[in-house]
This record gives sequence, structure tokens and C-alpha cells, in this order.
Amino acid sequence: MRLQDLTQLLGGLLPLFSQRRLAPSPRRRSFEQGDWLAELELLQLAQELKALADQRGGFEAELFDLMVSIADVLELDHGWPRSQSNQWLMRMGLWEEDLPSEA
Repeated sequence: MRLQDLTQLLGGLLPLFSQRRLAPSPRRRSFEQGDWLAELELLQLAQELKALADQRGGFEAELFDLMVSIADVLELDHGWPRSQSNQWLMRMGLWEEDLPSEA
């Protein structure tokens, strides 16, 4: 087969492959589900810490540090942008003014 024939054949096949979306593998789905569950567990832990802080009248040093650590994990391991984690910390009541976002 000549190079020109191969090029023509590949040119006809490429549109077929680009239209076809590969289904995620069971392993990938399992990994993503585990990742989502881990994120949910972090958010539930944070909600419990917020309830404890509300009972104590605010975020003392240890609770504050735990909440900031959860936000760091959400950024580093779960892909949250810093602006999203800062807004989440504001909603949770850690601080009232918006912090400058770092790139």
C-alpha cells in the first residue's frame, strides 16, 4: 500500500474516531466515585466542626486550623480553585472579608 493510500484511508477514519466517545472504564468510574465520596466525607466533617464551633461561640485555634486544612485538601487533592475554597470558608464562618486569591 502506498503512503498516499494510507493517508487517504486514515483521513476517512479519523472523523469516525472523533465522533465516538469512549465509555469510562469500570476502574476509572470506581476511582472517580471514591474521589467524590472522599470529598463528601471532608465536607461532612467540616459541617460537624462548624456545629462544634457554633456551640463554643466561634472557631478557636484548633478548629480554625482543621477547617483551613480541609480547604487545603479540597484544593490540592480535589481540584478546587483557591477562590472556591476561600468562598466556602467564608460561608462556613471562618472569616468575613474576601481574601485575595493567589494564582
